[in-house]
Amino acid sequence: MRKSAIAAAALLAACNTKPPEVLPPPFGPDGPQDPRLFFPTGLATAPDGTLLVANGNFNHAYDCGTVLTLSGTFLDSLFKPDAGPPLDCDVAQPPGGCFRPVPAGDVKGAVLIGSYAGPLALSDDGTLALTGSRDSGNVNAVQVDPGGLLHCPPGTGNDATKDCRKGLRNLIANGVDGPYAIVPGTAVVPSKGGSAQPAFFVSSVIPHIDQISSGVLYTSTAVAAIDMNFPWGVLFAMRAGSRFVGGGSGVGPMAFDSVRRQLYLGGCYFRSAAFGAGEPGSAVCNGVTTNYLRILNVDVADAADPVLFDLRTDVLSIDTVQFLLGDPDPGTGAPTSLWATMRNPDTLVRIELPAQPSVAPRVRKVIPMPAAPADMVRIARPGASDLIAVVTEKTNGVAIVDTASGEVVSQVGRLGNSPFMIREVSCPVAGSACLAVSVFAECRVALIEVPKSNPSGTKLRALIGSCT
Repeated sequence: MRKSAIAAAALLAACNTKPPEVLPPPFGPDGPQDPRLFFPTGLATAPDGTLLVANGNFNHAYDCGTVLTLSGTFLDSLFKPDAGPPLDCDVAQPPGGCFRPVPAGDVKGAVLIGSYAGPLALSDDGTLALTGSRDSGNVNAVQVDPGGLLHCPPGTGNDATKDCRKGLRNLIANGVDGPYAIVPGTAVVPSKGGSAQPAFFVSSVIPHIDQISSGVLYTSTAVAAIDMNFPWGVLFAMRAGSRFVGGGSGVGPMAFDSVRRQLYLGGCYFRSAAFGAGEPGSAVCNGVTTNYLRILNVDVADAADPVLFDLRTDVLSIDTVQFLLGDPDPGTGAPTSLWATMRNPDTLVRIELPAQPSVAPRVRKVIPMPAAPADMVRIARPGASDLIAVVTEKTNGVAIVDTASGEVVSQVGRLGNSPFMIREVSCPVAGSACLAVSVFAECRVALIEVPKSNPSGTKLRALIGSCT
């Protein structure tokens, strides 16, 4: 009897043994490794020129994702080499020097975060970076020190091992099931004296399930406001949609207007029991006949529903991918334009934001774009019209648009499969803008130089990282 009990106990122990943890580079999987990019998504530029990159781990090769930093010195050396001219990598047979591994010595910081990271957002002083994990509802937080050193803020994990996977908090209870877009701004909180507080606004691409009736899902979506100075708590959550407003669909892009005190949200994501692994899944809306621009007044918190404007009648598109505010009014400083990338048809549009709240925003300019426009960044040109660099996902490139003429003045390609997010980085080349693009399916970051006086001379300078 005793031998049987021992055997049963041993068998039970064996059945409860957890599988080994597979950590991503540079933490594993077999001890410390050289740093790598794997399905990079979010990008952010620290005040000292350091580039932060969020790795999404979308194929679940590892147990989690990472955030790592590339030094500004390394990036500068690719835009302006010490010896010889910079490389032109947008050619049929790029020079070997175009393809650069992630340099271990120039990765000054790396931390573990959850999987499925989205965009990265930095606090006003550049010391705190947030990104959401939309498979768990967690908001990941990373402390950014000068020189690119990274740490886990208190309560977000084990800083000794750089394991920040615990995150700031889970936002599902606040109606933000799949945190994606995160933008910095300010919020007025009565309990804090009624003054504007620095805050992060976090929206969700995954609708929250309020009720299931006879197999029908009734959903809603929300935007959570997180105190930038004390990010462990949620200041409030605002309704961004319900079964009665916007069909309860989730949203994608978001922008904050600091003058009007408003958030602009777009995109459409639905949730269905028809797909998903063990629970209802979510996907981009299809078969709909609307393209809502949602406007939320951040100072009323959860006291009001968003105001909705349907833009589909202007552009016939149902898919808004990204927003970018611009063209400030000389008197008030309020942005007069909300630029948006849209698909089906593929366009860059300028939405006029009227000074009078009683007047509806309308699309005033539609610029045809190469296939699948995605993220974008504005390039200021003193004395000339600004440029907008737009990632074109299905052509593996970036298109440069003159905002005055509305024309695509330059295109650069051969970035690799599925470029998506773009950020401006510090540029060592006088008179040029330097850009970094996360190339999702190629596990790399592409570097692009745009001469401001001659944007037709835009060049691809380097490709950092690979999936192999």
